[in-house]
Amino acid sequence: ANLQQLHRFVWATFHGDVGAAFCRRHDPWICSNMASLMQAQHELRRTNSRLGRTTPRDYAPVPTREEPTGGNAGPANDLEGFANIFGGHPILTCLLVFVPLGFAAAKMEMAPTWVFLFNFIAIIPLAWIIGKATEDVAAKLGETLGGLLNASFGNAVEMLICIAGIRNDEIIVVQCTLLGSILSNLLLVMGCAFLAGGLFYPIQKFNQAGAAVQTSLLAMSVFTIGLPTIYVNILKQDSEWEHMVTVSRLASIVLLGLYAAYLVFQLKTHVHLFQDESGGEEEEESPDLSAPTAAVLLLTGTVITSFATDYLIEALKGTLSSWNVSQEFVGIILLPIIGNAAEHYTAITVAMRNKMDLSLGVAAGSSCQMALLVTPFTVIVGWILDKEMTLNFHSFQLAVLLFSVLLVSTILNSGRANWFVGYILLVTYFVVSLIYYFEGSGEDASLASLD
Repeated sequence: ANLQQLHRFVWATFHGDVGAAFCRRHDPWICSNMASLMQAQHELRRTNSRLGRTTPRDYAPVPTREEPTGGNAGPANDLEGFANIFGGHPILTCLLVFVPLGFAAAKMEMAPTWVFLFNFIAIIPLAWIIGKATEDVAAKLGETLGGLLNASFGNAVEMLICIAGIRNDEIIVVQCTLLGSILSNLLLVMGCAFLAGGLFYPIQKFNQAGAAVQTSLLAMSVFTIGLPTIYVNILKQDSEWEHMVTVSRLASIVLLGLYAAYLVFQLKTHVHLFQDESGGEEEEESPDLSAPTAAVLLLTGTVITSFATDYLIEALKGTLSSWNVSQEFVGIILLPIIGNAAEHYTAITVAMRNKMDLSLGVAAGSSCQMALLVTPFTVIVGWILDKEMTLNFHSFQLAVLLFSVLLVSTILNSGRANWFVGYILLVTYFVVSLIYYFEGSGEDASLASLD
């Protein structure tokens, strides 16, 4: 009987619809098993089509030469890589003309406004070159060393600006640049990313656990900046100021250790918290340059940028008088544009492709780097140069940072984003910009000097 059923099952399988009608009339066992077989075959065809695999009946051509098996093929040589880099970004490439213009304006002792403007524009493409060279070098170093390199040079422009400011005794501008970079990433970059992504997707989800870690780090930054600020404003004595300088320097060392632990947490022990929840795999792009060429480009771009930042800071005082704006407006609003231009572009483009975890990592992650890496690094540089660079960011700047972090935390705690919350962040940043724009250029009107 079993042999007869098997014979009927095989006959029904090979006769399609006729066999199906036969099995329904004579044997339900045949019908159920044939239906399961057809469903399994249909699912296998769907899987093979989705994954691009060949079935046993499909024959793939035998390759006659070695071909890349995955990802995008890299350029054949460094010359082709440079062509891809500069040809793929014509606007940034054209802005490189301001590099020699900025140097020439400084050497010819032109008006400070022109020196500031030329070097301001020149640093934008230089920051892009540093970022691209860092990515290509990091691609050859592996995940851990590559992550460390990206963390070190990801904010190289801000570090160079702060070093130049400390050397020229522009402590207030340095502190405002640090605060402005955090605010720019949290409010402007994240707001534009949420707004642009929300125009294509009504609701965008991101990893809520990873966002919670970043908001906790931002709250920690408010804590470390707030305590020295409140301390020195309550106890207005010279001896307490000296104590606050010591506290700032020692706290900066602890913050650098916290940032190192954060890198281990993000790159090693809890990688899944900062990955896309959908589990989709991104096709990695091959680097355009070889590791030695990218390293030389990185070193060259860093050196040129250091000169441009020096010329920029030296021309700052004359520019403030000419434009009749405050140093806080330049430090908090204008200077962060230089370092955040690349992050701004990246966060928006990936948000428009619904890669919100990557977009959030660029915006909130850059803010954490500024608070936990660049800020303590700047304090230690001031310590080395015997300058009183501290964590005393003054009361109004602390209040702006506190309210911004609270607003971003309430938005990120939901694990969802849309265009409206992006618009809220942009309006907040616009209000902050208005306050600092109408602050005035006089020293008595400075919000950073109010006691």
